[in-house]
Amino acid sequence: MRLQAKAPHTMIEVAEGRRLHVLCEGEIGAPFVLYDAGAFGIYTDGWWIKEALKSDHRVCLYDRAGMGWSDPPEAGQAPDPRYHLEDMRRLRLALGETEPFILVGHSMAGLRLHAWANLYPAELRGLVFIDAVRPQAIAQSRVRQILPWAVRGMHVSAGLARIGLMGGIAQIMPDELDLPSIPKRAKTRSISSVKHHKSTRREIQSALSAPDAETLFAGTGADHIPVSVFTNSTGGGGNGVVADSAKRNAGFGRITVLPDESHVSLLNQQNAALIAADIRAMARLGLELESE
Repeated sequence: MRLQAKAPHTMIEVAEGRRLHVLCEGEIGAPFVLYDAGAFGIYTDGWWIKEALKSDHRVCLYDRAGMGWSDPPEAGQAPDPRYHLEDMRRLRLALGETEPFILVGHSMAGLRLHAWANLYPAELRGLVFIDAVRPQAIAQSRVRQILPWAVRGMHVSAGLARIGLMGGIAQIMPDELDLPSIPKRAKTRSISSVKHHKSTRREIQSALSAPDAETLFAGTGADHIPVSVFTNSTGGGGNGVVADSAKRNAGFGRITVLPDESHVSLLNQQNAALIAADIRAMARLGLELESE
C-alpha cells in the first residue's frame, strides 16, 4: 500500500516550492495550539487532542517535512531538530499566527519542544510533553550505542515496505487510538510507505547526531514556561523535573502519570480530554498575565 497521491488535507507553502501537509480546526483568533508528532508519527496522532480542543481553540496538526504527505527537505538538508523547529515557525506564520501559543509534543518531539523553549521562549505560552524525550536525560554514550541499531532497523522496515509486507503488518497492528476511518486509513498508509520509512530513518539519524545539540538542548528554557507532562513513568519521567521547575518559576507545572497506558495510548480519546484540560488552563493563565 502507498500514500495516495492527493493529500487528505491542506498543503501550506513554508518555503519556495516546498509545502507541509496541515489540518487546522477551530476558529481563527482563538488560542492557538500546534501538535508535533513523535518519530514515525504523522498528523493523525494528535487527532483526539484536536477534537477535544477545537470548540474554543484553533488546533493544527501537521506532517513534518518528508513525513506523511509533506514535501521532503531541500536536497542535502539534514532533517534535524533545528530544521523542523524552523519549519514549524514558518508554518505558524503562514497560518497567520503571531501570538504566543501552546506547543504539544509526543515522544521524540520533546527534542524540538526543548529547542524551541531554549531559542524562542517568548513565542510560547506553554509546553505539553506527552511521554516526550528530555535531551538532557539522554547520555551521549548511549546514543552512540543505539544509533547504529536504530538505523539498521529502519533499513529493514523500509525493505519490508518496499516488498509490500509492511502493508500487511499495518493492517493487523492494534489501533490503540481507535481513530475514525479517514485518519486511521492515513496512519495505515504511512506505515506502509517506503518514503515514510526512509524519511524516519534520516530524521532519527539526524536528531541523534545533531551538530549543534549543545546550542539546542543545553539550556533550561522550558523551566521558565508553563509545562504539563503526561506519561506512564513514575515521577513524571525525564520531564518531571522540568514541570517542577516550571511550577516554581512560571506558576504552572503539572504532572499526570497514567501507569496503565502505553506510549501510544497516552494519545487516546480519554487521555486527550485530560490533556485538553491542562491546555485550557495554560491558555487562561496566559491571557490573565497579558491583561495585567
